[in-house]
Amino acid sequence: MPYVENPMILGRIEYPKLRYQPYEPVISFEMYDDFGSLIVCHDVYFEIGDAIVHMDNISDYLAVGYQDYLTYEMADFEVIAYVELHYGSAYVKK
Repeated sequence: MPYVENPMILGRIEYPKLRYQPYEPVISFEMYDDFGSLIVCHDVYFEIGDAIVHMDNISDYLAVGYQDYLTYEMADFEVIAYVELHYGSAYVKK
């Protein structure tokens, strides 16, 4: 199914492929990070450049992209502060 990303709502609108029948678009408000992890309410995620990375995947993302292995040993609050200081902003999905 083709879909259109809408950055204003961080969701997508999917249009079914029906040639000769009227259709209604399906609106999805699910949000996934660059690793495919679903980000749900109250989850912490990071925006680093164009990337969106879930808290559970941030250490792997930094290790692969930046050769930075320091966050593996940190507590969550330390990871959030460290990433915001060095790489990008942290958000909580509402």
